[in-house]
Amino acid sequence: MGDRWWLGPGLGVLGALAFIVGVVTTPPAAGYEVSVYDAYPLWTWAGFALALVAGLGSLFRSVITGERGWRHGLAIVASAYGVFFALPLFRGYYIYGTPMSDALYHFGIVRDVLENGLLPETGYPATHLLYTALVTVTGLSMRELQPIVALGFFALFVGACYLAGRAFFGHRGGLATLGAALPLVFVSHHLMTLPWLFALPFLPLLLALTHRWARRRRSGHEGIFGSILICGTVLVFYHPVTALVTALALALYALIVAAPSLWRVLQRRRNRTGRRDRDHGTFAVTYRLPFIILIPGVFWYLSIGHITQFLARAVTRDIDGGAAGYAGAAQQTSYSIRELVWEFLVLEWGTVVLYAGVSAIIVAVIAIRLLRRRGSRLELLFAAQFSAGVGVALLLIASQVLSRNIVRLNNYTLVGAIFLLGLAIAGLASQRPNTDGWKRIGVTLALGGLCLTVLGTALLAGAVTYEDNSHVTHATMAGAEWQHDHHQTAPETRAFRMSENIQRYFDGLSRSTPEDRQFHRSVDAYQLPDRLGYDDADSMAAVYENETYLVTKTADIEWAADQPPDRRNEIQSYSSSDLEQATDDPSVSRLYDNGEFTVWLVEPNSSGAGSESESD
Repeated sequence: MGDRWWLGPGLGVLGALAFIVGVVTTPPAAGYEVSVYDAYPLWTWAGFALALVAGLGSLFRSVITGERGWRHGLAIVASAYGVFFALPLFRGYYIYGTPMSDALYHFGIVRDVLENGLLPETGYPATHLLYTALVTVTGLSMRELQPIVALGFFALFVGACYLAGRAFFGHRGGLATLGAALPLVFVSHHLMTLPWLFALPFLPLLLALTHRWARRRRSGHEGIFGSILICGTVLVFYHPVTALVTALALALYALIVAAPSLWRVLQRRRNRTGRRDRDHGTFAVTYRLPFIILIPGVFWYLSIGHITQFLARAVTRDIDGGAAGYAGAAQQTSYSIRELVWEFLVLEWGTVVLYAGVSAIIVAVIAIRLLRRRGSRLELLFAAQFSAGVGVALLLIASQVLSRNIVRLNNYTLVGAIFLLGLAIAGLASQRPNTDGWKRIGVTLALGGLCLTVLGTALLAGAVTYEDNSHVTHATMAGAEWQHDHHQTAPETRAFRMSENIQRYFDGLSRSTPEDRQFHRSVDAYQLPDRLGYDDADSMAAVYENETYLVTKTADIEWAADQPPDRRNEIQSYSSSDLEQATDDPSVSRLYDNGEFTVWLVEPNSSGAGSESESD
């Protein structure tokens, strides 16, 4: 069997080549498309799945058998992900993300820096400075850089998990943790510009550096301590709340691993019998370990202003996405139990459910081992990290903060789950050669189940990462820019699935004012009525009292058509027939139309037919 290690990588190469060829040879989108997955033939996605399975399978085979092949498997997965992250560029999208995407807000700040040389007051300056530097150096636009930057931070996250796994569990454990980190567990968030996700790699990286530092037996290793402080400072400037979570992770490390080690050192020094202790490095450990406890305090102090603002908003519930609102919205829909399970527990939260569910079982096993005095402090450490992640998520849900976004609020939970999976896979792989009979069968089944969990999560994530109706076309941005440049301040603008981030993108944060707001993602005054108002009136003159801009998009019609049939009557939407009625409505003028984005002006006091539009 040792001379057949290449079979897995060989199949993976074929799969990766099929995926790459399928992507490169498929023409870009000719217009708006609902799903990126439907744009490519089935064999393209079969190649992608084969590349993931073969690549991860080769890596786990090396973990279990100790044979070579894991580097080839990693290279295969990396090549497939490289093309996968770049799909918005291949499809010709303007940007991945809806017109409500936070990326547009962040790009607006970058525009401020590029044009004015000044960084506006913001809690995430590192992200904006990074994009500013990359735009200046490469000459690429921000939207073109987004998939490149997203892939780079995903690689940084995977690499940090590998380094931490190797620092805590050894070479085999590092490879197992690397495999557990490779699935896109944060699904669509991996593809976007999100400071919290950019900050997350520093959590495992700081744990790895701190553990290496604490295990040093000699003085004169200030480089690691300096690296810890530098990474901690960078983390604060990427995302202060993630810095607070990292402080919690480091505090758990200090409590579970560092403090008992320090206590043992002090006990040995107290029990000396007068002869000089031959372990000359214990004093270095003694004075270094307390600083690990102080590091979270440094992080807290650096980010206290932004954290207190966040907590104040949490208390006042001034953040979109409350749990109560989510539950209320769910009760108003016609989802059946099966549809709810499929839509949320599988498509939306599937990666969290799989990793958290299996990790909860691992934590239960660790708890039993600890009760029998067979467990280690490292097992206790990562069981505590995972449990703390679950606690943070529950706290945010109870506070009604970001609870629509289960994946985001479980980011700490998923990091803990990755380490638990790496620990369990490495432990079972090490134990397997030393067992026989039924015990060996049980260990093999458990090991296979954990590896299949990772493989299944990778396939699920690959199938749901690109959400339907979640991209912006060039036509949509051209229309939004026309509306931005030509609109009058007095008439209100009504639209679906648009937000103030569009204005911030064009104006920058410094010139974007609430008094001239054109769009809002949720305020009713900025939303279109159902069927543009024709549900209750024959003419828009009876719907609007004052002049009003209406913005309609092909994306809105496609989004509504893509909803389950039972829900279409429960959502506000419009159809092509409503647009035809608007064309014949004498109180409505079509000002702009590029085929996918149309701007209308409702003039209630107008009696003549509307003028024709400016077209692209």
